[in-house]
Amino acid sequence: MVNTSIARSRRRSRERGAAVFIVVLVITMLTAIGLFAAHAATLSTIASGHERRMTQTHYLTEYAMQLAIAEIEQKGGLEMIPRSTSCSVITDACWPLLPHTFDAAQELLEPPAAETPGSLGRADVQWIAKVEITDKIRPAIGNRAGSDMGGPNPVSVDYCTVTMSARLIAWPDGSAIATAGSQESMSVVADILCSK
Repeated sequence: MVNTSIARSRRRSRERGAAVFIVVLVITMLTAIGLFAAHAATLSTIASGHERRMTQTHYLTEYAMQLAIAEIEQKGGLEMIPRSTSCSVITDACWPLLPHTFDAAQELLEPPAAETPGSLGRADVQWIAKVEITDKIRPAIGNRAGSDMGGPNPVSVDYCTVTMSARLIAWPDGSAIATAGSQESMSVVADILCSK
């Protein structure tokens, strides 16, 4: 009986190393799973930030195109905008609307406050846009409601179909464009006012 208990204790002493090895292996696996989960959560947060910035830039590009149309209408039509031959596309003539044109738009954007985000989120965002208008087709393709030049009360409004191309770069205020900027390019075919 004494011999069997001695033999049993000797076997148990040899098994103690195996138990420590299994415990260390389980702790290592749980640590690796925790690190992977933390890394995945960080990547998800970064990806959602990039998605927000891309969406922001997309809407700013649309905003720049709407501002270009508003400026054309305010000046009396596309015929009142000076033509140029120095656009990014090779064409007979184009109408570039440069970044300085959209300074008045900053007043329409609400800046962020201490407790609430502004129009473009929590950070103050700077942006530069350039809109080029090319491929003018006059008169506009299709019928434009309210612009009929015949009838008892003729309207002297002339529309053209054009291609509008916009390029925009947006970045948070206080950071470098190269490190924190996002870009968007967009082209649409639109009917705009040619002349009044």
